Amino acid sequence: MRKRRTSGRVTLQDIADYVGVGTMTVSRVMRTPELVSDSIRSKVEQAARSLGYTPNHDASAVVNSTQRVTLQDVSRHAGVGVMTVSRALRDPALVADSSLKKINAAIEALGYIPNASASALAASQHNTVAVLYPFQQDRASVRFLQALQNTVSKQQFELVMACHEYHQHGEARIVQKLLQNRPAALVLLGAPLSSQTLAFIEAAELVTVNVGGAEAFNADISLDLAFMEAAERLTQKLLAAGYRKIAYIGAHTDNRLQKQQLNGWRKAMLARYQNADLIRTVPDAPSLQFGRYAMSELLQSHPDMDAVICSHEEIAFGILHECQRRLLKVPYDLAVACLEGSADCDHTFPTLTAMHLDYAALGQQVGERLMSMLEATQTEPLVERINYTLEWRAST
Repeated sequence: MRKRRTSGRVTLQDIADYVGVGTMTVSRVMRTPELVSDSIRSKVEQAARSLGYTPNHDASAVVNSTQRVTLQDVSRHAGVGVMTVSRALRDPALVADSSLKKINAAIEALGYIPNASASALAASQHNTVAVLYPFQQDRASVRFLQALQNTVSKQQFELVMACHEYHQHGEARIVQKLLQNRPAALVLLGAPLSSQTLAFIEAAELVTVNVGGAEAFNADISLDLAFMEAAERLTQKLLAAGYRKIAYIGAHTDNRLQKQQLNGWRKAMLARYQNADLIRTVPDAPSLQFGRYAMSELLQSHPDMDAVICSHEEIAFGILHECQRRLLKVPYDLAVACLEGSADCDHTFPTLTAMHLDYAALGQQVGERLMSMLEATQTEPLVERINYTLEWRAST
């Protein structure tokens, strides 16, 4: 929290500085608290009490009577998306008659006056979607982003993208820069979501999508990926097939999302009273080299190991190469499976058992639901859990 000014009447700016949010957010808490999240509202109200803020009702009346009506005000009054209002003002022929009537009625009721000087800025704001994703080389992210771009581009939207690399503190700075582009929406893929990041998002007042985030928050669209359940289910399947000495080899395990996979594997092993100490993990990105190294190390200490589960397919590919080098037969000498498998798992020898999530379909789904949210054809928040599909192949 910032230090406030020490002289004169306590103002909205003092409260905003104290809490670390925008002045408009504080003003909105005072005037229309139902439009602000519970967490932000609670902080603002607590700061107002602590600082001894006294509302100036006369000034409030003046502010409310002279404050410029915005596109957001018109969209809320009409019950349509901001993009629909903007399109109606620029080219009414692009908007359905029913929506156009609502928009015109809202404009007349609110006395909205278009700001011609802000037209270029508004167009820029409403035609971009900011995306924060894990890594440029991450195959799942690439498939997700390509499908998302293809979907939103049909509505003349473009993506502004950045990587968070699972760094929680650096993530907040990146989100702040993304929001400077004034996007219409923010899509978070596997983001750690620090408290500072959440504060920036709350203050930005835009449509938000949280896909597989480490922390839940009041996003407009929340898609929770079942990391733990996928690992637990795959481990249970191997145990049911007769494997007992099942190891776990994982990458990126310093972040909370990947730890869910490890916990799912451990839960299934302990439920069957099996050794849950056969683990090799690194905080780095997955690679074939790490898969070969980790497998060699585990075989030295646990030569009776009969199966291994990998967090990513790259690690599993490395293990298959090492098995060939050692003349180990898969799955007779060692079964191999992974938790983030793509169609490439169908082209290994032997074919690789994997938990599969269609990230391309997920990207398209997010894009379609995001467009519906921006157009206000879908207005209620969406919360859904996305499950993985088990592809049982020759490697097990």
